Amino acid sequence: TTVASSLKLKKEYGVLSDLEYEEELSHIIETANYLSNTIDDFRYYFSPDKDKNLFNTKSLINRCIKIVSIDFSNKHIKIIQNVEELTVYSYENELLQVIINILNNAKDELLKIENQENRVIFMDLYKSQNSLVIKIKDNAGGIKKDIIDRIFEPYFTTKHKSNGTGIGLYMCEEIIVKHLLGEIKVSNEETIYENQKFIGALFEISIPIE
Repeated sequence: TTVASSLKLKKEYGVLSDLEYEEELSHIIETANYLSNTIDDFRYYFSPDKDKNLFNTKSLINRCIKIVSIDFSNKHIKIIQNVEELTVYSYENELLQVIINILNNAKDELLKIENQENRVIFMDLYKSQNSLVIKIKDNAGGIKKDIIDRIFEPYFTTKHKSNGTGIGLYMCEEIIVKHLLGEIKVSNEETIYENQKFIGALFEISIPIE
């Protein structure tokens, strides 16, 4: 809707180029397909006959970043990634869904930071023994100690009712633990960015891989 509104406005003012028109429409189509796939994934979640597929980890992360890129760019959020290129046999779309959910949760917290230059998400992906490890960390101040143990509970949310369902992180844990046979944990961690010290939430995912 953000892209469509922008196209409409630029068309009205006569400043819409053919190249931008093509690129933005492609992005709308790609994002709409992602939403459609997400709906399918929720139906698929209850299906016992799922199939794994072979995928490239850099391609997976690039898909994630492409999906959120316009929204994050408009909100001055930078993603700094350190991704090891691996070929993995697992459930790619379910992992994509988990990563997108965690990124969007980080975005909501980063928007509370007034200084737009300090909104950063760090993503690390690497192999450790026979596991794929994904770390997603923001610098938004961390999660309050009195609720950090509850964030994976169903219907628990710190957002206004119109913005959060409270099932996003619950579904993430369900997917990682029950479908991918891995684990997901959260903690608050200190980080240094551009010579400044920050506290942020760190989500760490570990799944066995073939």
